[in-house]
Amino acid sequence: MAQYRHTIQHHHLHMKTPVKLSHINLYHCDAFESDIFPGHPYAKIIFVQKGRGSLHYEDISIPAQTGSFIIMNPEREKFTFELHSEYADIAILGVENLCFLRHEVQNPQPFPVWDNSHGDCGLFFNKIIREITQKEIGYEDACNHYLELFLITLQRHADITCSSFLDDKFSRDCQMIKNYLDEHFSENITLDTLSERSGLNKYYLVHSFTKKYVRSPISYLNEKRIDESKKLLENTNYSIAEISRRIGFSSQSYFSQAFKKKTLMTPNEYRRSNRQSKS
Repeated sequence: MAQYRHTIQHHHLHMKTPVKLSHINLYHCDAFESDIFPGHPYAKIIFVQKGRGSLHYEDISIPAQTGSFIIMNPEREKFTFELHSEYADIAILGVENLCFLRHEVQNPQPFPVWDNSHGDCGLFFNKIIREITQKEIGYEDACNHYLELFLITLQRHADITCSSFLDDKFSRDCQMIKNYLDEHFSENITLDTLSERSGLNKYYLVHSFTKKYVRSPISYLNEKRIDESKKLLENTNYSIAEISRRIGFSSQSYFSQAFKKKTLMTPNEYRRSNRQSKS
């Protein structure tokens, strides 16, 4: 008698952060003008159940038809769908703590996965729709179960990796951003700057950095600048305007407001207080 034993090791697909279904929106589009869809701070899986048209996002246009899947990383920007048929039925899943990667590089978005999709993905997606519409006992657990199966199938049949916000890669990305802020705090730094340096879209960057350091990148930058200004106030005779310029604030008034908000003193009050304590 031949026997084959297969041991199952329970590796969670999404590692440290639980990926879960946030919501599902079902749309019936039948207008001549383009339908506008809101952006959300979640990954989106867009499924054209029936019909055909084009999805437009910024300067990107993606043709879609019955069975098409289009996936998007977290993005607050709106996108539109232009009909090329009498009507279109579209389902959109919002998934928390999820991003899509290709060869470990974040994709430009949105991007198509399949036209006339792989059968299993369509099957699992339709099961999610059935569960969410009929709301039988345990439907939420069932939805997340089918979502997991969908994502596994997606990774098997497309050049896609599903990842969570707080896996090791994004921890390294956040550390790189923090190091950059520590070294370049005196420069003109915006979210666009950090997005270009890290290769992450701005919302995604802010979300992951805030989860790791409990403050946004810009809040961290301002705190770093204030800490550096304290050293200059304590150890130099630079004017407030000169200190403001040296630590990267756009104006003296903005620096003074930020300094007082953090320390409950103006820069001059802090300088006098510090020097009195040393005398």
